[in-house]
Amino acid sequence: MNIIYLKNFMKTLGLCIGLFLVITLLATALNFFNVITTNTMGIFKMIIPVIALLISGIYLGSKAKNKGWKEGLKLSVFIILLLLFFHLVWMNETFGMKNILYYAILLISGMVGSMVGINIKRKN
Repeated sequence: MNIIYLKNFMKTLGLCIGLFLVITLLATALNFFNVITTNTMGIFKMIIPVIALLISGIYLGSKAKNKGWKEGLKLSVFIILLLLFFHLVWMNETFGMKNILYYAILLISGMVGSMVGINIKRKN
């Protein structure tokens, strides 16, 4: 592995986690001040990681040389493994088809973001 590639990947990972935390903090503050309802917060819980992975995938794709889908796949799998670890350790709910579908959406989100990012880079 190239050190520059690893540096870009770690920057992208930091961007993804940072976006995830900032958007979650914003949504929590809106929920605390009763701007959004509990049902809307449930929707935000599903959308926030998708948005974070999409934006991070675009950033990673713009730094990649080729095969944007592969770079997005690597990023998505790493984030999914991280989320899966937290889910299995701290959540007391069962792992079912809903979770598999959610992680598949996250996987596709990172791949699409990276493909968009590499195409944006090629246009410039």
